[in-house]
Amino acid sequence: MEHELMGKLQAKVVAWRHGNPARALKLIAVAGGRGKTTTILLLGEMLQEAGKSVLVLTNQGCLLNGKSVTSQRYDASASSLQYYLGLGKKNNVEYVIIEITSALIDSHVLPTLPIEMSIVTNDASTMKALLDQPANYLVVPSGFDTTMQTVASHQVINFGMDESADAQLAHVVERRRGTEIGLIIDHQTKLSVATYLIGQANALNVTAAVSAAYVLAADTSTFEEGVARLERVPGNYDYLPTGDALYEVVVDGANTEESLKLVLASAAKLKKRRLMVALDITVPKEFYSQVKEVADRLIVVNESVTLPGVELADSPRAAIDILKRGAKREDLILLLGREFAQVNEDATTKAHTLLEESGE
Repeated sequence: MEHELMGKLQAKVVAWRHGNPARALKLIAVAGGRGKTTTILLLGEMLQEAGKSVLVLTNQGCLLNGKSVTSQRYDASASSLQYYLGLGKKNNVEYVIIEITSALIDSHVLPTLPIEMSIVTNDASTMKALLDQPANYLVVPSGFDTTMQTVASHQVINFGMDESADAQLAHVVERRRGTEIGLIIDHQTKLSVATYLIGQANALNVTAAVSAAYVLAADTSTFEEGVARLERVPGNYDYLPTGDALYEVVVDGANTEESLKLVLASAAKLKKRRLMVALDITVPKEFYSQVKEVADRLIVVNESVTLPGVELADSPRAAIDILKRGAKREDLILLLGREFAQVNEDATTKAHTLLEESGE
């Protein structure tokens, strides 16, 4: 308890030292176990397309109006966050979109922030900490219980695939290099958008971002171009270069039940021939059977599991080597987990590096 009190006090002191810059900004906080970074990047592009100045703070880095900011490393500490909020204030930014991580929560900085909008992509441990903070607007998945929230009901919007959703994902056309999406907002406004991002998970991310932009009263005529501005998110159903190989390789950071289900469904639909999957150590064992039901071949980076039809590898590199040796024309190799999808400084992923090394 004493440690927590000291943490809260230190967070307040840090905010004071930086001049409490958050008071001059509209803060949008995004929490969840899936799609946070992508939802943030999509919303940032949409707000910019609508003529707004935007600072984006995620665990993949910081963007000021779409351009990378590298003046100081962002590590989700109270000091780092306040530094970037000060940068936003200095540059007359209107919106700052922040990814809520466990590290940010542990810094006790959340209570020092006046939050304009809270966005929840799905259920996760970080969600409760965010929802405990007051906010003017709330964006949540359909079916989410908001009865205990202090946000007025007319300032809450929910999104999802069911017809009762305020922002309904009415139809999805999945393609190998993008996704076409049909939305119905407030049960009457129909919108059609297309994204370079691939699969059902990203269709939901687009729906969450559109919901937020709609509540913020952005011009709906800018939504289509705004969504299309984001061409790639590293490690999000991300195709890897394979040279002259006749198979394809995709990396995705999915490692929760919902995210795995969505990514696997998309991969199974988009594959031309066999689906060959490797799971890194961040994917829990209890999901192996679920993946095996979809995959034609499954390799796991885990030496302590015994499951019929599941092959073992002692490293992510070894898993890739095994699948490359067995891949045939038009097969799809899918590399799943946070380790495979770890982003390098050049915006490639660890999977990109491992695939290049395996070609030597």
